[in-house]
Amino acid sequence: MQAQRQELLIQLPEHGWRVANQEGELEWWVDEMWQLESLWSPVGSLTYVTFLVNPISDGARKKGEDVWAVMASPVKPMSRLEVEREFTLSLGPNWKKRLPDFFAHLAALRSQKQRTR
Repeated sequence: MQAQRQELLIQLPEHGWRVANQEGELEWWVDEMWQLESLWSPVGSLTYVTFLVNPISDGARKKGEDVWAVMASPVKPMSRLEVEREFTLSLGPNWKKRLPDFFAHLAALRSQKQRTR
């Protein structure tokens, strides 16, 4: 998961985002959550990226272990059930091929926020 995390951190600014806040001590189903802030119009709009723990994980895990996907959402997810309604990028084999889809979804979230202003 570290390689995927690092790749996201590298590409976020290229797509007009910065990590404004990181949360790490969350519910069992979240390994880490980033609050992203848009650097592009609408500047300052927020969205969330959540690193999801495999639901069949036995619970005794170190940070970064058993992370199966990353989710992009317009608001901070408060429950595991919200995962099913949001865009998720599997971090398994071929994850890099779907990375453009992930950033396209983040751009769509930014665009939605621009229309609602």
